[in-house]
Amino acid sequence: MQSFNPLVLFQALILGHVCLLSNAFVGPNYGFRPQKTQVFSPMEKSRFGNQWTVMQNSQTTLVQGTAIPRIGEEDLNSLSQKGYVVIRDFIPNNLVHSLQNDVQDLRQKGKFRVARIGQDSTNTLNTEIRVAETCFIGPDKLGDCSSDSRSKLYTILDTLRSDLSGNSVLDKREPSGELVTAAPALDVKLSETLYAYYPEGGFYRRHRDAITGSASVLRKYSLLLYLNENWSPEDGGKLRLHMDSGGDELPAGEEPNYLDVEPRGGTLVLFRSEQLPHEVLDTKATRLAIVGWYNRAMTASDINSLSNESDNIRAALLLVA
Repeated sequence: MQSFNPLVLFQALILGHVCLLSNAFVGPNYGFRPQKTQVFSPMEKSRFGNQWTVMQNSQTTLVQGTAIPRIGEEDLNSLSQKGYVVIRDFIPNNLVHSLQNDVQDLRQKGKFRVARIGQDSTNTLNTEIRVAETCFIGPDKLGDCSSDSRSKLYTILDTLRSDLSGNSVLDKREPSGELVTAAPALDVKLSETLYAYYPEGGFYRRHRDAITGSASVLRKYSLLLYLNENWSPEDGGKLRLHMDSGGDELPAGEEPNYLDVEPRGGTLVLFRSEQLPHEVLDTKATRLAIVGWYNRAMTASDINSLSNESDNIRAALLLVA
């Protein structure tokens, strides 16, 4: 008989708990092959303070000879050095269009829910901080609403997870080259993905995706993949990545320093979940996005740090004991 492993059971229990948290916040290189690389450029500095705007003519990286988009070495280096990367046209227009139709279909079938904020037992509706709807998606979800385009999406996102998982390019090192933290392996069972629908007048104020002392601490990379065809600046809804030293708020006396990203269809944004506070600026038109998090595996030290987090966590611990 196989020995009982309480950590494995706890990871299975915590998976459902981590997925619940997704409503509160809003991805060695295995299989890596030489790629034809287009550099993401340019960015133009604004005249107003330390503000940067991603321009419209940046390009993406694709592996030659395959329909599955892959992140290129230059984009990996950008993610490693700056903590984020923006890749235009990561998925083709026809897939953007079919996924947009999938969102509309799922909304008509009542699969979306009003998005909430907060963690665990404090998870509440707060329309001063967030106005949006969400629908969790994944290979084991929405079995009664199958979609070929969603299946293609799952393959793309898991390929991206595999390319990021344990990739030495993403190791954190001292300027001397000394290793500080090895890039984490990403647990396929703990990946979180959802559709996010912002109506006209929607927004999500500044927040972080990974909070110490909560199950969200497992999140290592956040991703956004936009589905907005024919987006224009008048539509609003840009993603703002904050580069200052603050958390959920700009520190007193510190000048704003941020990057605005246009939510054009097919654009992929990846960033380290614990590093960058961010927000969705007010929308003037419907805004659609795929939102996700790649998570590392649960460890025994995580269990200790989460033991007083909420009744849900305590119940899970009791079941394992």
